[in-house]
Amino acid sequence: MTILITIILFVAILSILVLIHEFGHFIVARFFGVHVEEFGIGFPPRAWGKKKGNTVYSLNWVPLGGFVKLKGEQGESHDSDSFASKKIWQRVCILAAGVFMNLALTVGIFFVGFLVGMPQALDGSNVSGAYLRDEKIHVTQVLNRYPADKAGMKPGDALLSIDGQSFKKISDIQQYMKEHAGKQIQVSFSRGSESLQTILTPVYIQEGGSYGIGVGLAHTAIVSYPFVQAFFAAVNMTFVMALNILVTLGNAIRHLAFDGFVGPVGIAVYTATVTKLGFVYIFNLIAQLSLSLAIINFLPIPALDGGRVFFAVLEKIRGRAMAPLAENAIHLSGFVLLIALLLLVTVRDVMNLF
Repeated sequence: MTILITIILFVAILSILVLIHEFGHFIVARFFGVHVEEFGIGFPPRAWGKKKGNTVYSLNWVPLGGFVKLKGEQGESHDSDSFASKKIWQRVCILAAGVFMNLALTVGIFFVGFLVGMPQALDGSNVSGAYLRDEKIHVTQVLNRYPADKAGMKPGDALLSIDGQSFKKISDIQQYMKEHAGKQIQVSFSRGSESLQTILTPVYIQEGGSYGIGVGLAHTAIVSYPFVQAFFAAVNMTFVMALNILVTLGNAIRHLAFDGFVGPVGIAVYTATVTKLGFVYIFNLIAQLSLSLAIINFLPIPALDGGRVFFAVLEKIRGRAMAPLAENAIHLSGFVLLIALLLLVTVRDVMNLF
């Protein structure tokens, strides 16, 4: 039953993100007078479809995606209601609308979240004027083959006490670990509504150059703000998170190391973990995925929105469009490479499960 709920929730989250993204393309295309031939959730084969006006609205069997099919999108038509007939700035607006909607969704979720209460790391954060509740020391990372990993601790666990002592500062925990290096300690932690205990021995952590049990920690709390402050906190959270994603992505490309990235299987596993923490954390996950989708989709990679914007800008610079067959071939090649990368990441995620 838990697995079924996780699968349903996972598909629902992706469907919401795709629906918002594709609706952005849809509404802006309609605004500029482009004929939308089909608005589809999921990828074909089609499971259900209904024509309303001149547009077919469809549900498709492969639930991990969606699409808006525009007239003349591939350059096959230059009628007045086709995508290809529109000015370059209008095409760019249509292509960028999906990314804008995902950004708006992220800010909107954080805004509502900060009004009612949102989990936030307190270390180095400015939370003046905010109301804090449910302060905890959360596990954010578990290093492979260290004591915490061997004991089954997982990201999302909340540290309750060590040898019966409660700690409010991460620095105090680190000092306690250093003082008890090589000695057994009793660690109490919670996972959702479940309380757990384990006996661990702090060791030297090569990655951090200090003694510990092999976990990353963050001092968190449920933070809520007044109305205006909540909006600015949401914008700031979106900006900081976007910057972190870009830095992480840049480092991964520079070093050709994509270990920190996951595919659908990895996201589903993470969804299962977050589900146990409550609805606030689920909405936080949706916001993070929405922002990640916006950023990755706007990269100048063929087949993605950013790649199509790149070709539109290139057309403006050159003064003429690239031959439709050549551009479509490039986008198809990019799509094939993205699918291959997705399969590789998925295989790795499945292997990590075992």
